[in-house]
Amino acid sequence: MNRAIFLITFVISLTGCFPYIVMTEPKINLIVKDSDGRLVDQAHVVLTTILKDGKITQTYKSQYTENGMAYFDIRKSLTLNMGTNRQYFWSICISKEGYKLQTHTIKDQSNLEIHLEKLQDSEVNQKCPTHIRRVER
Repeated sequence: MNRAIFLITFVISLTGCFPYIVMTEPKINLIVKDSDGRLVDQAHVVLTTILKDGKITQTYKSQYTENGMAYFDIRKSLTLNMGTNRQYFWSICISKEGYKLQTHTIKDQSNLEIHLEKLQDSEVNQKCPTHIRRVER
């Protein structure tokens, strides 16, 4: 009898939700240079996090390069597994007036060196998206 109660309790606990730690933002070290190899100061860097868990949520975190460098620290979160598959995807966008906008897909932890191409018209300012969008599905 005690064994049956234990087995029933054990099986029910396996079907319930349980906590786990998930990486919500990767650690990124970024060096931005121009096509001549010089460090690009004050380039706008935007980290986009896309969360897919039945719906799609995009969030943006931005900063400017200092002496051609930008850093994003790893962020983790405790969450509950409730039967949905939570997937995180990341991309990085780099823009600066007079340079061609660049985007890159990020996997886990990255050390990137980006070379920006100059545009013919130095007044053109291609901008990275920085708005929050939530799509219900």
